[in-house]
Amino acid sequence: MELNRHNIMLALVAFVMIQPIIDVLTTASLLFIDLPLTIGVIIRLAYLAIMAIWIVNESRKSKRARLYLLYLSGLAVFVIINFIVGYTVKEPFYIMQELTYYNKVVYFHVLLFGFILLLESMKKENGSDNARQLVNYFLIASLTISVVFIIAHLTGTSMANYARSKEGWTGWFYAGNEIGASMSMLLPITALFAVYKTTTTRKLLHWLPFVLLSIAMLGLGTKVGYGGILIVLLSIFFGSLLLLLTTKEYPARQRVKANSFISLILLIVLIVATPFTPVFGNMYAHLDILGISLEKPPVELDDDGNEIPPEDGDEDEPLITGEQFENLVFSSRETYKANYVEQFKDAPISQKLFGMGFAGNYDAPEPHKPLKMIEMDFHDWFFSFGILGFIYMVAPIIWFAGSFIVKLVMNLKQNFNYFSILTGISFLVGIGISYTAGHVLTAPSVSIWLAFLLAVVTVVSRDGNIRPEL
Repeated sequence: MELNRHNIMLALVAFVMIQPIIDVLTTASLLFIDLPLTIGVIIRLAYLAIMAIWIVNESRKSKRARLYLLYLSGLAVFVIINFIVGYTVKEPFYIMQELTYYNKVVYFHVLLFGFILLLESMKKENGSDNARQLVNYFLIASLTISVVFIIAHLTGTSMANYARSKEGWTGWFYAGNEIGASMSMLLPITALFAVYKTTTTRKLLHWLPFVLLSIAMLGLGTKVGYGGILIVLLSIFFGSLLLLLTTKEYPARQRVKANSFISLILLIVLIVATPFTPVFGNMYAHLDILGISLEKPPVELDDDGNEIPPEDGDEDEPLITGEQFENLVFSSRETYKANYVEQFKDAPISQKLFGMGFAGNYDAPEPHKPLKMIEMDFHDWFFSFGILGFIYMVAPIIWFAGSFIVKLVMNLKQNFNYFSILTGISFLVGIGISYTAGHVLTAPSVSIWLAFLLAVVTVVSRDGNIRPEL
């Protein structure tokens, strides 16, 4: 019985590492099979149901599980109220799209609590090394993604990330934004594997998974991908410099020196390669779309060859206005946000408290034009579930992340290491992407990474010692 229970828990946790395969199967079902639901949706819905059943089963014998179940029951109440409010206020009201959105949103919360219970049980019953599970599963997933990108590129079957004017490829992954967000959260953990395995500068091979995933991210052509690589390398380099101040033992100090040197070399390579990357050209393409020119206007001369001074006010005009800069960063999301703000102002008090549901108070869309979210997850949560719903939904993230930070700070000298640095960066990158570009907390294929990561650091840091041996 105990063996079966362990195998079930192991299978539920190991499900994380096969996400790229599910995404490829989803692409195949979209392109070649005419089904109302994709393979990915079916598998992930089944997994959501299994995790919910697991939480209910654990609540019979665990006080912590009962608290988690109570929270999820409260979340279900908010969803029901949101549905009732939307049904009575919105006209038209598309039930299937609203229900689909609910499934996407609650996915993160169910998996977060489910993973915490699973990891706690495995650690208690079998002494499982949760930190090693995090590194191994994320490493396998990142290698799978890299191999898919390489094969797709070599065979000429990679899909384009943009419809026009910009360059970028997604391999065999259908959703560029989602696979980009996933890779950005996986990258710091592949770096974590590298820094712990690299004891000298001669052991460069352990950085290969990081380099392969970085190349795939650059191939996407997105600001998120490029920024993710830059943030991770800067974090390792400056983190290593700080660790040199506190690390005295020879083997550990040698590792820190090696990783600081390698991260610096990779930073230089990234900077030198930047002009040849798709994201560099895409930035100029975006500027052209906005009608922005970084070149100075030609100097006008009079009949005598003297320079004609600019008209009053011309020389004070900025090259890029605040509105254009916002569009450059958020890719038109600020326009949708402004629309939602106006809708929220005009919404009844019931919607202000419990939300406007999926896509706000929409009108019937034109044919072949789907309803649009802002695609900034925290904004989408706020407008979809209102003031009370938003506070309730962000509470677990604040609680678990805050607990980790408190335990880190309480014993900073011991707990400040590559594990806390890079898991922290992975989490912050995930939260940062969810705030600026979306497709994290509202996309099950991405939110599973953030849920598993937060669950692992929660369980690992529960005793206050964030110093796993990898």
